[in-house]
Amino acid sequence: MRTPGHAKKVKNVTNDVIDGKRGMIYIPDQKISKLTLTKDIKGLKQERHDAKKNKGHSKKQKVNPE
Repeated sequence: MRTPGHAKKVKNVTNDVIDGKRGMIYIPDQKISKLTLTKDIKGLKQERHDAKKNKGHSKKQKVNPE
């Protein structure tokens, strides 16, 4: 049980006369290779645009079994 008056230590915070209270935050490095791609992919749009420009089909067409 904690006793009253025991304050938690404040880390990475400095007090300055001009700027006031300043603190540093930690942001870990992002692993780009492990990030998942969103559905809005720029390259996919470019492929569709190029196919439309060349009058080709960018998607697979359904084949009728008839």
